[in-house]
Amino acid sequence: MTQSRRSCAFVLAALCFVLLGLPRLTAARPSQTTSPPPQKAATLADFSWLTGRWEGKLGPLTAEQEWMAPRNGTMQGFFRLTDNEKTIVIELFTIRETPIGIEFYFRHFSPELKPLEEKEAYHLVLAKSDAGVFRFDNPVVNQLKDAIITRVDNDTYISHGDITDPDSKPKSIEVTYHRVK
Repeated sequence: MTQSRRSCAFVLAALCFVLLGLPRLTAARPSQTTSPPPQKAATLADFSWLTGRWEGKLGPLTAEQEWMAPRNGTMQGFFRLTDNEKTIVIELFTIRETPIGIEFYFRHFSPELKPLEEKEAYHLVLAKSDAGVFRFDNPVVNQLKDAIITRVDNDTYISHGDITDPDSKPKSIEVTYHRVK
């Protein structure tokens, strides 16, 4: 074989290697550049672990919650905040499974069941759920910015809320709840 034919054969072999090898190279790349598979949307069943009675402390105050099991697309619950002498606030809440996702509604009342908010119930939308952390965001600008429920284990969870007090100062409220057996 002459030098020019060897050079031509080498160029053709190199070209074939590049052309035939290219699909393998590009096939390996998508795994590096593709995004992770989409996260499964949360359902009401993801909150069924909350069913039951819970108790926690907010400073010297006792916070109690009772959650009903999911049924017909809704979980209902009740919250009571007390000190040693009286009930300070009562809260009714629901978590609903809707066509747009999971929604959380709640409203505060006095012990005489007089609404403490002049407007309608707070309405939060599940913005993120990942490994036992559920973040609800308030799409309306008012006192409550978000509510985050973090499942620690079967008998413990943390409820965290970021609010703006009447003086427009940001504040957080956090209660660690333990299952009452």
